[in-house]
Amino acid sequence: MIEIRILTDEELPRVDATLPLDRLTGSMADGGYLIAWEDGSPIGHAYLAWAGTELGLPELQDVFVTPDRRGAGVGTALTRKAERLVAAQGYDRLSLSVGVRNPRARALYERLGYEPADHPPKETRGTILLRSGPLEVDDTLLYYVKGDLLET
Repeated sequence: MIEIRILTDEELPRVDATLPLDRLTGSMADGGYLIAWEDGSPIGHAYLAWAGTELGLPELQDVFVTPDRRGAGVGTALTRKAERLVAAQGYDRLSLSVGVRNPRARALYERLGYEPADHPPKETRGTILLRSGPLEVDDTLLYYVKGDLLET
């Protein structure tokens, strides 16, 4: 059974040794990680950003599932937990971006009720510095929004 919890300071060393927590900043005011656990092991994460987002809404970012657990509902469980947390804070919408080169993720979010946002695609090219080191990117981000979170 998959359990989703907010990352705690006590769990950080164990999770950090297994998952690429690229947006870990230490400030929960701007956002924080949700961790997917199975049989006591971290198997995925999603970052929930509360501020500084492209659309000015809470935004689901940096979703990652270990390769051996992809396709097993972990991404769905992380997304649903983020939706519940956002709704519990009184927001009725959650945003996210997904790369054109990631059709599997786009299909997941569309299946979960996310719709294209009224926002132009954003080309992302070059080197971005992540916590784990530099990463070369060449993709176009599409923005999606799911509304009516308070009704679910």
